[in-house]
Amino acid sequence: MADQPFELPDFYVPHPARLNPHLESARAHDKRWAFEMEMIGPTKDGGPEIWSEAYFDGMDMAGLCAWAHPDTPGDRLDIVTDWYTWVFYFDDHFLALFKRTRDQQGAKAYLDRLMAFMPLDLSDPPQWTNPVERGLADLWQRTAPQMSMDWRKRFAVSTENLLVDCVWELDNIANDRIPNPIDYIGMRRKVGGAPWSAGLVEYTEGAEVPERVAHSRPLRVLRDTFSDGVHLRNDIFSYQRETQQEGEVNNGVLVMETFLGCDTQQAADTVSDIITSRLKQFENTVITELPPLFAEHRLLADEQIAVARYVKGLQDWQSGGHQWHLRSNRYMNENAPPMPGRRRGSRFLSGIGTGSIGLGGAHG
Repeated sequence: MADQPFELPDFYVPHPARLNPHLESARAHDKRWAFEMEMIGPTKDGGPEIWSEAYFDGMDMAGLCAWAHPDTPGDRLDIVTDWYTWVFYFDDHFLALFKRTRDQQGAKAYLDRLMAFMPLDLSDPPQWTNPVERGLADLWQRTAPQMSMDWRKRFAVSTENLLVDCVWELDNIANDRIPNPIDYIGMRRKVGGAPWSAGLVEYTEGAEVPERVAHSRPLRVLRDTFSDGVHLRNDIFSYQRETQQEGEVNNGVLVMETFLGCDTQQAADTVSDIITSRLKQFENTVITELPPLFAEHRLLADEQIAVARYVKGLQDWQSGGHQWHLRSNRYMNENAPPMPGRRRGSRFLSGIGTGSIGLGGAHG
């Protein structure tokens, strides 16, 4: 790969990353599963090889999930690692078949089938025809029975939104259109991968957000700020691969570079500043808006604990995802600033039923 187009910013990472002790077992499990789903190497039906074994090892999906979900039990870490393997394979599979070829008609037919593999009533899905469909069918049957119908509906919507994002991105590529910053951030917040990740946090934490507050303003702000941080951080680390190898136009750094008419370094620094702003709003929302929300809806102690565990899970994901980006072969991460240690002023949520649950990642 060519020289880095900019120096990575000094990211704002207010909470320390922690590593799940079940990493190695999840890594071994995930590799077996990826081979079984025919995601590594050529498929038996002659489909394109998306990942070599060496490339799969270098991505380290288990590393992502072990950093992002440090407190998740081993059995759930295995499943969530498979989910992330699936979503990254889907992204690369879609790139190879449709983004590079700009085949919008074929992409629509491909995407239209996928939701049939997530039946809310857990009925039998259609016969799969490629590793993406096969993996989704397998994961849904392993995950959904453990979750409520409300969670299934919300997670299915997030997954469907991922498909909408692919259509939007492909349309931008086909028309050589770089979106403006407002449209880009708003669209990514709505249909990008982070809301999907937030849904999996409820699974990994074993703590579903109560339905009566799931769509409230404070929870929406937490999801939106989490999403902005995740997406824009990924854009910084992905810029070189996406712009130099993939012909991608849907990247926050490129968007800022184009819209502001600045150089790439200034654009990356600007995106980093936006990340900082969004994470600080996340922290402020936790402290100032959750306690009144609990009181207004009279959440019971166990419901408050569920929300607190969910918020802690989102914080863990931000820090753990950053740590993984520093290590994975998918990203530009040479000469990256070191991961910061614990910062002063980490936030905790206090109140009935939540006094012992820290939201600043202080679990040692």
